[in-house]
Amino acid sequence: MRRVVLLSLVVLIAAACIALGFWQLRRLRDRRALNAEAIAAQALPPLRPDSALSPGLLPHRRATVTGELDPAHEFVLRNRLVRGVPAVLIVTPLRLPGTDTALLINRGYVPAADAVNPGNAEWGEPGRRVYTGTLLPMPDRGDGAPIARNGRENWKSLDLSAMRARLPYPIVALYLVAEADSSQGAAHTLEGRVYPFRAEVPPIDEGPHLSYAIQWFGIATAVLAFGVVFILRGPAAGRSRTQASTIDGAR
Repeated sequence: MRRVVLLSLVVLIAAACIALGFWQLRRLRDRRALNAEAIAAQALPPLRPDSALSPGLLPHRRATVTGELDPAHEFVLRNRLVRGVPAVLIVTPLRLPGTDTALLINRGYVPAADAVNPGNAEWGEPGRRVYTGTLLPMPDRGDGAPIARNGRENWKSLDLSAMRARLPYPIVALYLVAEADSSQGAAHTLEGRVYPFRAEVPPIDEGPHLSYAIQWFGIATAVLAFGVVFILRGPAAGRSRTQASTIDGAR
């Protein structure tokens, strides 16, 4: 009875690992489909400033936008690291001309000793600006985990619903990662450093799903091997050793 229970447990664990392996393969398939869409969008001609709100506004498409920043409603994202230096990420609404809708601009990083409070650093870019970069989808988990620190609201991550609730005007469901040569030059120079340091677009890759799937299948194989060697064959091997000892003793 004990062997049956142990063997059933081994089979259940192995089946769960196999299911997790196939789940990771499905995630890999979905990731590859999204990657194909992203690569296709990157191959399209960049959107012009007068097309910022056109139907061609696709994730991963390059675009050039123009307008004025709204620093009174910008977002500071905490716990970032750039070139090994703790920093915050500055994301500012860009008011698009001829519409009440704004587009969030990922303007890059500003160093902060605790990765939360940038102190007295300056990163404003006043006046009419032109930004070129890549459009990415806004995450929408319902809460960007904002906290108040030193009189400034500080966010853990971008969040479409939560940030829309903070703003007095609509925003596009995509944001633009500004390129290093955007906005007609640098923002501010302080002791030879330019703030903010422009961010880079995350690479298009397949993620860890394949390696995770291989690991789950490997665990399932190891568990089944354990069941065969120590549960199924164990007692038989034990009896064989006992019989051999008995024969030797008889001799």
